[in-house]
Amino acid sequence: MLSSSKKIFILLLLLLFACSKEEKKSRELVRINDAVLTEDELRIALSDSRNYGKNREEYINDWIEQQILYQQAVDEGIVNGSEYNLIFETTRKKLASSMLLEKLIEENKFEPGSEELENYFEEYKNDFRFDNDEYRLNIAYFNNQEKAAQFRTLLIESDWDKALNAYRLETSLTATVSSEIYSDYRLQPVNLQRAVQVLMPGEVSIVLETEPMKFVVVQLLEKLYEGDIPKFETVLNEVKARYIIVKNKDFVKQYINKLIEDHNIEIKRY
Repeated sequence: MLSSSKKIFILLLLLLFACSKEEKKSRELVRINDAVLTEDELRIALSDSRNYGKNREEYINDWIEQQILYQQAVDEGIVNGSEYNLIFETTRKKLASSMLLEKLIEENKFEPGSEELENYFEEYKNDFRFDNDEYRLNIAYFNNQEKAAQFRTLLIESDWDKALNAYRLETSLTATVSSEIYSDYRLQPVNLQRAVQVLMPGEVSIVLETEPMKFVVVQLLEKLYEGDIPKFETVLNEVKARYIIVKNKDFVKQYINKLIEDHNIEIKRY
């Protein structure tokens, strides 16, 4: 026979084991009536590309507003209407279809070779003709003027890659852009635009203060004129992006045709 103390001890062990097996609930961040936003849900939402650029506080505020409006819509009977149900059903199907295609494309990620890209560019190079004057630039962003000036000196004395490598651990260097093409309208504010317009290829600008305590050093690599067809290397990234879109569309079309064939789907048009 087990003593009472031993029985209690065993019972406590069993309770502890059960608690350890129980899944931990994610911490609640906001509750509005029965609607709850948890820490895990927020983390998943912010990792979604559809919420790109949103910070934590912005997403929470948007969620609160959406829940308040939704609950009012429920109170007013909107979610029971035929129009709502039709839109909801259509949106549900589109979302499911989009998620399936995203999954398929991710699982069958396509990486084109350089020869494929060059052939595509040669066939469609008129599509890449410049509509405006454009500039291929290197840009470095700083939050410290002195560090920006030192970087500029190093860039003039060496080259872009060596300067970046020397500053790879420098916390005042907040962002960089390497060999990217910019139209005038993308060069903001105006002092940055004007500085780029007067640079010669290979030349480095002075340190520009684009906002309070935000400094920019820009290097012009190449000026591209309206109406010109660029070199393949100049627009390689754009060529690659377009080509992948074309190939993904072909892949999706083939996938749909295979589904129709495999499942003997009958399509009637009226």
